[in-house]
Amino acid sequence: MFRKYPILLLLVPLVVLILFADRWHWDDFSGMPKTLDGGKRQYVAVVQDYAKQCPKTWRVEAEVMPERTHAYLYLQSDSTRTLPTLGDTILIMAQFKQGGQLGDFDYGRYLLRNGIGGTAYVGKKDWKITGYAMTTPLPLLPQKVQHKAYERYKQMGISGQELATTAALTLGYKDDLDQELKGSFQKAGAAHILAVSGLHTGIIYSILFFLFTCFGLYPPMYEARNHQRVVSGLIIIALIGYSLLTGGTPSVVRSVIFVSMVELAKIWHRQPFLMNTLLVTAFVILFFRPLDLFSVSFQLSFAAVAGIILLEPKIRSLFPLPLKTDTIGFKTVNYFRTLLIISIAAQIFTLPLSLYYFSQTSNLFFVTNMIVIPLAFLLMVSALLLLILGWVPVAGEVMATLTSKTAELMNHSVGWVEQLPHAVTYAQMSLPAMAALYMIIFLFVILIRIVL
Repeated sequence: MFRKYPILLLLVPLVVLILFADRWHWDDFSGMPKTLDGGKRQYVAVVQDYAKQCPKTWRVEAEVMPERTHAYLYLQSDSTRTLPTLGDTILIMAQFKQGGQLGDFDYGRYLLRNGIGGTAYVGKKDWKITGYAMTTPLPLLPQKVQHKAYERYKQMGISGQELATTAALTLGYKDDLDQELKGSFQKAGAAHILAVSGLHTGIIYSILFFLFTCFGLYPPMYEARNHQRVVSGLIIIALIGYSLLTGGTPSVVRSVIFVSMVELAKIWHRQPFLMNTLLVTAFVILFFRPLDLFSVSFQLSFAAVAGIILLEPKIRSLFPLPLKTDTIGFKTVNYFRTLLIISIAAQIFTLPLSLYYFSQTSNLFFVTNMIVIPLAFLLMVSALLLLILGWVPVAGEVMATLTSKTAELMNHSVGWVEQLPHAVTYAQMSLPAMAALYMIIFLFVILIRIVL
C-alpha cells in the first residue's frame, strides 16, 4: 500500500500526531487557540467578520488582544450606534467563558476545534468602536468579497428562502438558513448541496473548461501542450477567485487545492493519480490546519471523494451502455447514469459517518441527486451571471428572476422528496461500530477490485 500511495508515509504519522495531541490536550501543539478566561476586564479586539443577528444580540467574531485569540462577542444592539464591521477595532469590557456542556455535546471543545477561544456577552455600554478600517486587511478579503456578492443578491430582489438557498449554494453563506430548510435538505440526502464543496468547484471547473474550449467546439485547444499550460493556469486562477467569492470556505479551499494539483500535473505533462492527489491535499490541509481533522465537513468530503475515486470505475462497469453515439438520447442517458454511479459511490463511503454524527441517512439520495444536481448547475450559472451582469438593466433582472425561481424549485423538490414514504432511516451508530462498518467497506472495495 505504501508503494502505491507513498504520501501515506507522511499523512498517517501526521494524523496520529494530531489525534494524540488532541487526546492529551496538548493545545498549543495540536493547533488549538489559547483559551480566554479570568474576570471581567478591558480588551481591544479586531473584528474578523460581519455581524450576524441573533435573537437578542449581534454576534461578532473578533481577534482579542493581546492574546491574539479569536472569540465570539455577543453585542447588545444599540440603535443609536453603528454596529462594528469587518476590520474595525473595538474596545470592550467583558468576561469570557469557555462554552459549556450541552447534554452530551461539549460545546466548549467544539468551539476550540473551530478556532474560537471563548465567548462573551457585551452590554451596549461596554463596547465602542475606536478605529475604522479604511482598507480591508488582506486576510479578511474573502469575507468582504463574499459579503459584497450577498448584498448584490439582496439588491436584485432575491429574498426569503430563495436568498438563503442561493447564498448557501453559491457563496457558502449559511446564516439565513432556518432549521426546517436545513432538515429538509438533510433528510432528502441533499445536504451536500448547501455545503459549498467539491460539487460546486466541479461545476465551476466544467463551466471554465467549456469556455476555454470555445464552448466545446474546439476541444483540441486543451490538448495542445502550450494551450494546455495556459488553460490550466487560467483555471487555477479562476478557482482561487471563486474561493474568495465563497469567503475562503474550508471545503472550497480543499477542493480548489485538489483540482489545482490535477491541473498542475497536466501543466507538467504528468498523468495525475487521483488517490495520491487526494492524500496530498489532505496532508497539506492538515499540516497548516490540523484541527480540520475533527471537522465533519472535512471527513465527509474526503470520504465522498475517496469513494468516487475507488468505486466509480467499478460500478460503471456494472452498468454498460451500447456503443457510444452522438445522439442527444445517448448523452442524456449517460449523464444520468453518471449521476447515479457517483451518488452510489459517495453514499457508500459517507454512510458510516452520517449514521455516527447524525443518526440518520437518506434512502432516496439517488432520486434527490437526479433532480437537485442539474438545478444546482443552473442556479450557479444564473447566480454567477447575476453577479457579473447585475448592473445591466434587462439582463440583470432576467438573471435575478431565473436565480430566484431555480432556488424556489430546488426547495420545493427537496421538500417533495422528504415527504415520500421511507425517505429516511434513523439509526444510531457508535464509534466502534462505525470503524467496523468502514472495515467491511474496505474489504468490499478490495473484493470488487479483484473480481471486476
